[in-house]
Amino acid sequence: MPSRREQLLDAAIGVLGNQGSRALTHRAVDAAASMPYGSTANYYKTRDALISAVVERFAERDRIGWETITTFVRPANTAELAAGLIGYVQRALGPERAVTVARYGLFLEATLRPELRDPLAESARELRKWAATWLREIGSADPEGDCEAVFDYLDGVILHQLAFDGQVGGDWQAAVERTVLRLVA
Repeated sequence: MPSRREQLLDAAIGVLGNQGSRALTHRAVDAAASMPYGSTANYYKTRDALISAVVERFAERDRIGWETITTFVRPANTAELAAGLIGYVQRALGPERAVTVARYGLFLEATLRPELRDPLAESARELRKWAATWLREIGSADPEGDCEAVFDYLDGVILHQLAFDGQVGGDWQAAVERTVLRLVA
């Protein structure tokens, strides 16, 4: 059972991902969490404090998610890796769409608030370490470099799919498969 704090932060992620950063207010988070007015403000006095806490919650959720994934997923070759990454993108665009939109909203917020960059970057580095391990295990000559290229590419695919909803770029799944096979081969 998530704590009250986690419930509020998860609700804040939902507000950010479903309504945008301008809608992220203490009152909106209270409503989204089905908690009394003032609940969010009791934990986070300012909007900046709330956003900083949301960044920390993202890092925590990412770590838990990747720990779970790495216990079940072990690609044995580049084709399996590509299939797993396509599944990741499908989830980011489907059931996790609001979380994905919120993530990109935080990335944009970090362009204006440099204090958010370090926690977001640290979380990204941790995730990429796990992914680089997969690349090393399937024989990549440069697992860290290949990981950077693959993750940066996937960020672009996800961002374009969110922004253009398939109107630009054609068959992204086939493109991901080709690109991953080319980058990691």
